[in-house]
Amino acid sequence: MKQEDKQGDAQAGIRQTLDDWIAAVDRHDLAALAACYAADVVAYDAIKALRFQGRDPYLAHWEQCLQMCPNSVHFTLRDLDVQAADGLGYAHALLACTADGEAGNAWSRMTTGFRRESGRWLIVHEHFSFPFDPKSGKALMGLSPDAEAGPAPIPSDMHSVTPHLVCRDATSALDFYQRAFGASGAVRLDGPDGKLMHGCLWIGNSAVMLMEESPVCQSGSPVTLGGTPVTLHLYVPDADAAFERAVRAGATSVMAPADMFWGDRYGVVQDPYGHRWSIATHVRDVSPEDMRAAMAQFASA
Repeated sequence: MKQEDKQGDAQAGIRQTLDDWIAAVDRHDLAALAACYAADVVAYDAIKALRFQGRDPYLAHWEQCLQMCPNSVHFTLRDLDVQAADGLGYAHALLACTADGEAGNAWSRMTTGFRRESGRWLIVHEHFSFPFDPKSGKALMGLSPDAEAGPAPIPSDMHSVTPHLVCRDATSALDFYQRAFGASGAVRLDGPDGKLMHGCLWIGNSAVMLMEESPVCQSGSPVTLGGTPVTLHLYVPDADAAFERAVRAGATSVMAPADMFWGDRYGVVQDPYGHRWSIATHVRDVSPEDMRAAMAQFASA
């Protein structure tokens, strides 16, 4: 057999494995999915963990992912390129995922390594990734290879939901949130009266907008309204340290950090402008069954 024929057969074999892989995901067929992977596969998925080593741990991750989309998951490959020689091969492509019939696709990058075993090309390495915005740390899941150049409908440094706080003395609030919560990148736009018309800053990878209370805009602060039913929730690496920093900056302790039944170290402060912030660090994983039992015990106490 000529070298080019061998290479063509290898490329066809790799494409067949990819077709089988896509079909197995479509059917939620874990057994068929397992048959596409080598026992020693190393995978860098775009979610959950930095690395999966071995077919069994990776299949357990796949099972969790498919359970999140119980109705349907479909992969589409774009610009697929396959190369192979001497029992090793690779493929790279853009991959679109449509889950449970959602509108649109989330495009990612895929690179897959293959090894020929017992007459079949098996996946020995798999790597998915999304571009990200360095300012916010947010994955850019809305990019499309067909998109025309122009403004993005959703700015890359914004999440789907962004809190917009109304404060009495919003200018000083901008400074407080930087000192209390380590906010950065403050943007401010003052109105004709010199008061803050619009401000924005980032805490971790999330934006927080704020403005001065204004009767004209029908916007009252918690101080004017006599409180607020809304609590902003912060996940941080060290809840105790973040709680202490906020209190030192001028926040009032509402509930000191404590270990909670849902697995978080959790406390609550109120800032000088009447807004409440819960501060948490996840310290242990709790099963839904154990969480329900602990919640019942907590409620009865």
